[in-house]
Amino acid sequence: MTTSETVASAEIESRDDQVITLRECGCTYLAIATQLELGRATMARTSYLRGLKRRSPEEQSILRRHELERFDALATNIAARNDLDDNEINRRLATVDVLRKELLDG
Repeated sequence: MTTSETVASAEIESRDDQVITLRECGCTYLAIATQLELGRATMARTSYLRGLKRRSPEEQSILRRHELERFDALATNIAARNDLDDNEINRRLATVDVLRKELLDG
């Protein structure tokens, strides 16, 4: 690995750690992406999942549990919305299911 690749790798790891810290503080992926200038919420999520893989198994378990709790709360809020039709609620709940699966498969 070249020096520039090593520096880039260290910067990515540092950013991934920042994403995990912000997520643990309750920030949404969109807020994290905005704060860290990542462009999109999906980039923050990718960074979170990448950083998660570098953590110890014990810490991964804790972080996954916290994330699953956030997904449960999100699903509950989506299901309770009266301003969305059933198709939209189901679409959003399916998205939360995909996020759960990605978290657990990673």
